[in-house]
Amino acid sequence: MKQMVVAITGPTATGKTALGIALARELDGEVVSCDSMQVYKDLAVGTAQPDAEELTQARHHLIGFLDWDKSFSVSDYVKLAGETISDIHRRGKLPILVGGTGLYARSLLRGFTFKDECRDDALRDKLYTEAQELGPEKMHKKLSLMDPVSAQEIHPNNVKRVLRAIEYCMLSSEPFSQQTARSRQAGSPYRYMMFCPVFRDRHELYRRIDIRVERMLENGLLREAKRLYSFCENSVKYPTAAQSIGYKELFPYFNGEISLAEAVENIKRESRRYAKRQLTWFSREPDIHYLYMDELYSTDNALKECIDILESRGLYTDADLNEGGNAIE
Repeated sequence: MKQMVVAITGPTATGKTALGIALARELDGEVVSCDSMQVYKDLAVGTAQPDAEELTQARHHLIGFLDWDKSFSVSDYVKLAGETISDIHRRGKLPILVGGTGLYARSLLRGFTFKDECRDDALRDKLYTEAQELGPEKMHKKLSLMDPVSAQEIHPNNVKRVLRAIEYCMLSSEPFSQQTARSRQAGSPYRYMMFCPVFRDRHELYRRIDIRVERMLENGLLREAKRLYSFCENSVKYPTAAQSIGYKELFPYFNGEISLAEAVENIKRESRRYAKRQLTWFSREPDIHYLYMDELYSTDNALKECIDILESRGLYTDADLNEGGNAIE
């Protein structure tokens, strides 16, 4: 029997955290983060980790456990999240996947497999140094010469993924895209439903993003970013955590190159661009159900729609909800 997973994915600032917690409380579940940056310690504000009150409302996993200088790949996530989901099921609870990292969600839920033999830490360090000197566009161009298919699929700003693809191409006798294609043939170990909170009015989404950035500043984003900046000054290479939107835009401000107002506007702009990329990514997911938050108006209404859809698909019944059961095959 495949394990049941309910996923709340989609663009930033659409209310995924609140809806995920509501579902966990309603369905006797536990939240499994699906965010590539929320894994890092002491970056709660800039990565929009659930706050202290939210963490008391439902049990959360894969949040704030990794040091800044540690790398964390999609294969690491699939392995760790898979183990976490299995443990949640063993305890009779329902895993609620919550987050906006589309590659993580797709790779986990579709059962993609990954091979680690084509890895060389010395080469990876060399590529990171090269990326810092040349910039993301030139590294992406380098990948396009090695593997045009991967270059088309990987955004230039996803430096970590670009460098991983280059590393694989240099160490193996095949393009990274071929390994990716093989990984997609394994089949999913899960029976899942993916919900995506969105706004029909794109301007409303952008307004929410701007408000969110302002709240992050009020809640200590500058202090958090300054600690990370100081850490990076003493590092041989910038850690992955420093690539997160909200931190890297503040580094030029700390260097005295731009004003704080300019840095904040850059955070808002890059957050809007990221939200657009997320919308594009999730639009390619089959059988995803959109929750139009500007029509549902509240988390409670979105929760009710999720429950109705789960029941209509036969993924949950009233009896299961009352008994706190999980998968129905």
